[in-house]
Amino acid sequence: MQRTPFVRYVWLLFLLVFPLMVRATGQVADRVVIDGEEWCLLDSPLSHNDSVYKRVDAFLPKHGDRSWCTANWKGFIGCWEVVDSCLYLKSIVVDMWDEEKKEHYELVFDADTLRSQLGEYYTEHGIYAGWYSQEQLIIGRGELVTYIHGGYMRNHEEELVVTVENGRIIQQDHWYNKKVVEGWSCSEADFSVTGREIINLFPIGQFPELETERIVVLLRNISLTPDGHFEDCDASFLWKHDNGEKEWIEDPNHPIIVALKETMRNMYPWEVVLLHGKYTVSNPNACFTIPLGKRRQKQAEGE
Repeated sequence: MQRTPFVRYVWLLFLLVFPLMVRATGQVADRVVIDGEEWCLLDSPLSHNDSVYKRVDAFLPKHGDRSWCTANWKGFIGCWEVVDSCLYLKSIVVDMWDEEKKEHYELVFDADTLRSQLGEYYTEHGIYAGWYSQEQLIIGRGELVTYIHGGYMRNHEEELVVTVENGRIIQQDHWYNKKVVEGWSCSEADFSVTGREIINLFPIGQFPELETERIVVLLRNISLTPDGHFEDCDASFLWKHDNGEKEWIEDPNHPIIVALKETMRNMYPWEVVLLHGKYTVSNPNACFTIPLGKRRQKQAEGE
């Protein structure tokens, strides 16, 4: 089935915001030990197989007894170890709440205990994650370099980017990340300020047809120079016309998109992070509304 332009726009917008809808808070990472050192595993391998997850979840203390919070929807974390390039579950730590004492405590279920539920994966090294495959799995440690308030969307100073196939690591890249330039930020926390500056600098006088209309802009794959100059991005926008019609524009040569990119080039410097060997922004995707006509009207009323 071929999607209409408007449906494609809605789909892209959904892909951009869906992680925030389903995990509106950054999730506590699982732990993994590699060569005797502990890292943060930015995923939940137990959640990748319905049968595995349901058996484990039913075996653990019931949800009402766990110390649930928005940063840990499961109410537990997995503790893993990599042995000979294979991923093994060593234990599950459940955060509990004692109602009488009004305090937290932990229950630990080791691999021997979990054997009754996941016997087909049990080995001398622990529960082998044979159900788990993932490309671009991030394992990190150190201070945060980027952070998006949802799921596991963040980056640490030091990271391993690995490919896991049926529980075995078949590829691994080692990276050191850092913030290089302070400036206009696309991070979730700061983009409201950046977005207002884009709106203020946008040459609305070149587009009289927008006098009373507005556009919703979607920016993807923002790229920068190492010293903080804006290079390019994939830009598209939803044009909300006065007559109620909606038009999705993705032509890179459309005058509004050209003007939008030129506006961003005139903003300097942009925040730059070195992430996995590439100079980029803390969040390469952004979505914001430019109520052009309404903004101009308010400016006129204020004069």
